[in-house]
Amino acid sequence: MRSNLLIYSIALLGMSSLTAMSAMAAPWERSYVVSAYEPAFYYGGKVGTEDVGTDCPKGLIAEDDYKVLLNQSWRTPQELARLTAPLVPGGRDPRSVRKNAMAHRGFRPDIETYINPMAAPDPGMQQVTGKIAIGFNLDNKAGTGGFTSPSGERGIDNAFYRAFGCAMSYRGEPYHAYLSQRANDKMLEGLYTFVIRVSGNQDPMNDTDAVVEVGYSPDHIVKNSMGNVAVNYSFRIAKSAQYTRLRATIKNGTINTEQVANLDVPAFAWYETNRGGALFKNGRMRMVMNQDGSLSGILGGYRDWRDIYAKDTFNAPSGGESRETTYRQNQIAFYYALKRNADALPDPKTGQNMGISATYRFEAKPAFVVVPETPVVIDQPPLSPMADRQRVAFYKALTTKQISAPPARAGTGTAPAAPNGNAFKSADDKQVNNATPATVASATP
Repeated sequence: MRSNLLIYSIALLGMSSLTAMSAMAAPWERSYVVSAYEPAFYYGGKVGTEDVGTDCPKGLIAEDDYKVLLNQSWRTPQELARLTAPLVPGGRDPRSVRKNAMAHRGFRPDIETYINPMAAPDPGMQQVTGKIAIGFNLDNKAGTGGFTSPSGERGIDNAFYRAFGCAMSYRGEPYHAYLSQRANDKMLEGLYTFVIRVSGNQDPMNDTDAVVEVGYSPDHIVKNSMGNVAVNYSFRIAKSAQYTRLRATIKNGTINTEQVANLDVPAFAWYETNRGGALFKNGRMRMVMNQDGSLSGILGGYRDWRDIYAKDTFNAPSGGESRETTYRQNQIAFYYALKRNADALPDPKTGQNMGISATYRFEAKPAFVVVPETPVVIDQPPLSPMADRQRVAFYKALTTKQISAPPARAGTGTAPAAPNGNAFKSADDKQVNNATPATVASATP
């Protein structure tokens, strides 16, 4: 009798254990809407954008010296004096006089040097010299990359940070750099919406076979009465462009995805003319589910450095001149720094690396991300007759190694196809395509 009771008790214990395991293994899903997004640049200072630090021992990149930048052999001393005068006749801001001149710094006065940066000498750029960076060991080699993560992992690849980490645009405490704040304000105002969905069949905090989906939503972010992102609103996700599905593992709330050939996500943007998609080759993600229900993470891979330059330089209503006169940025130096620091995906013909390792960070709030019965249409950025033509001309100059003429200011007709974030892709999607991409920026940016 006692033996039967013992067997019965063991059976009950086993059934309860199976029931508990079954409950733990129930399908689960957590969704988020991105509330902050920027390049993941490690800040080694104490306070303020211009503070010296372990990242940039000299502090922020110095303001442009226009007497040096505009001192071409073909410019007369009188013209140089007029362009660099502290106050021009009529009391106009000197920057308005310099803008056109800043676009002509090549070996001939007719060369537009934002479109043909290779026609101007490399002025050099102060780069990050610190040894700490945020990112991934993308090539799985501890001896490359040159950086160590804040947690001690060696071989971190984030060459975009090395090239541009001392610039005003992105240097500072997380999400407080000048351009980061502007871009995130625009995102929260409806420029674009970036959503994330994580699902699995085990425990949300520990799952060996989870799935991460990232993509674009046509639904605008909703703000609460305090102006912050409101939680638990629904967002439709588009499963076409700007979308990637990745397998992942979760351990104690930390999510690590697989490394995929193409990580296609909404691009960090601050204008209509540079929003769209961003393609990360050999990309991956890492995220942490926070106790308050929010999500913090990074994503990274190799981006086409030409696309980074083109999206940063050719915009409407402002372009390269504005970047230089307002953001203390030298676009010609930026071009050379990106090219010099490119660290992967060599062109099969020239050997020039076309990929530059880059990492972006983000914060996200709880939401409901749903797949609609009718696929949503992505709100593509409008064609910009000037910015798109400038990007086409820039790529033409690079691929033909010939000086490319600037587009007419008052163009008519349909804007031509422009290079975009998928410029890496070739017919077999294995090598970099060094020809001008045929896809249209507004279709798959």
